[in-house]
Amino acid sequence: MEELQFFCTDLIDQMGEELLSLRLEYPKPAQWSQHSIPYLEKCLDRLQKFVTKHPFNKRSEEIYFFKEVKPVIMGRLIYMCEVHNKEMFRPFDCAEEKDFLADEVDEIDLFFKQHESLYSYYKDGLETLDIRFFVRQVEDRFNFRDLPIEIDPVFFYGQKGFSTGFDYLFAKFRAYELLRDHLENELEALLVVGDEVPPEEIKFTGSAADFVQFVELLKEVGRPVNPETNEPATDEEIFELMKGLLKPDLRDDVDFNTLKLTSGNSDLPERMIESLDKLHKQWEDEERDIDYNNEGEDKPKE
Repeated sequence: MEELQFFCTDLIDQMGEELLSLRLEYPKPAQWSQHSIPYLEKCLDRLQKFVTKHPFNKRSEEIYFFKEVKPVIMGRLIYMCEVHNKEMFRPFDCAEEKDFLADEVDEIDLFFKQHESLYSYYKDGLETLDIRFFVRQVEDRFNFRDLPIEIDPVFFYGQKGFSTGFDYLFAKFRAYELLRDHLENELEALLVVGDEVPPEEIKFTGSAADFVQFVELLKEVGRPVNPETNEPATDEEIFELMKGLLKPDLRDDVDFNTLKLTSGNSDLPERMIESLDKLHKQWEDEERDIDYNNEGEDKPKE
């Protein structure tokens, strides 16, 4: 038991330090969650390899592992995945963002409500059903002392030898507690700041000639309609619109025709075509079929 506790405690401590370091290095939730997921996968892999190499000597060790250890690491992995997913669909509009975050908190509260009895067991630190929840091989998984117990289907498609089903659910409890705190903090920050949150500025970084060519390309795709006249926008109107949106490094008093005469030539179209060609090749490389070495675990040949 001492060897198991020492390894698990050390691994969890290392995990906490690394996750803190990643969060300080990458300030945005979308960033620190994405960088944390691969690390947590490795932690879980280390945990599985240790258990495979060092089988449990007593049932108490098995219960300790699946109740107190694996859910901590698995819970952080679930949490990071959920943060990443929420950031993917998070609205840009501040009012919509508030509603989105509030709705997500409500969904978490509903999850805890749906699992009220098991969540109470987790929160209260009860032990009476541990030999059903956190032992892999039991004589009767459906009853305990003549009373029916809930079954988590994760057990039947989880990794054999590394899951009891309930360890995943208890990890999810931990993850959703963290996620609720995170979402509530994000919502509170929006409420404190208010609606006047300055959007991140998008800036055109090319040359003046590139910007002229960009406007010309936009005209070829289709002119926007001037809402005041219901007529296609003029060259100058398109120029002023894109200048306001993209903030190119141009003099405020310069007009489109003057800029066309003085800015020289641009190779922007050629560079755009070259970039698209590279992108298409990258997609083709990602989708190509690959061989596996079939020695041990399946993985691509180097």
